[in-house]
Amino acid sequence: MFFLRAAALVFFIALTVPAHAMTFHASPPILYLGGTVVATDWDAWLEAMTRFGGGPDGAITTIVFHQSGGGDSRAGRLIGNNIRKRKLNTVVYGRCASACANMFLGGITRQFAATPAHAAKVEATFLGFHGSYNKATKTLNTKRSGDYFLAMSDGKMSEEFVEKFIRLENEKGLLRFMHPDHDPYPHPHQAVLQKTPLALLCKGNELPAKRVEQCEHLDGVDALTHGVVTTWDEAAIVPPPPPSNDKVTVKSWNHE
Repeated sequence: MFFLRAAALVFFIALTVPAHAMTFHASPPILYLGGTVVATDWDAWLEAMTRFGGGPDGAITTIVFHQSGGGDSRAGRLIGNNIRKRKLNTVVYGRCASACANMFLGGITRQFAATPAHAAKVEATFLGFHGSYNKATKTLNTKRSGDYFLAMSDGKMSEEFVEKFIRLENEKGLLRFMHPDHDPYPHPHQAVLQKTPLALLCKGNELPAKRVEQCEHLDGVDALTHGVVTTWDEAAIVPPPPPSNDKVTVKSWNHE
């Protein structure tokens, strides 16, 4: 009986503790955020803003998101709203999906990075959006509205458009936005299309190596037209350091 209870406890902990958390790396005027978004990232964010000052008159003016598949929805939206309130700029370098992409939307100026992500041997740069999902059951939260996207896109996303991606049943599904000058899937084993789509609606059951072929191509849809970015001009930045694999939020200023 004791063994069964102990095993159940270990299983529960494995479900509730993330494999790794987000890394905050401050290099004013840039704050790099990479890795999985967790609830404690909101506290780390407030600490960073207090310590360095975030906004047009602060030491931090730009947030660079990188190598993040998302995570805690609430923390992502809290940080996204605070980014907008502080009038900070945002840049995406590499993969930024789900809660990460929600944070990115908070920027006043929103850009892709000039450095191609595949040059740094990370997944190609894209911004991926979907709905909110129950952490335990992985099921879609149908009560969550798309108001956040309507507001953060400066009205360039319609309610009908937002419904396309926030109602995807599979949490692995994403609406992926790419830059027109980037090769979103540069790997040699993948299909090369004469015209690379700027937006792919993926249901989540596609093969990773065949997303360009198997995901729905949304003709006439792109990140600029729909308010995901504010310009196609690319931001010249120093490549971000790799995120940590720690299970708690890592803050670079604690290791200086």
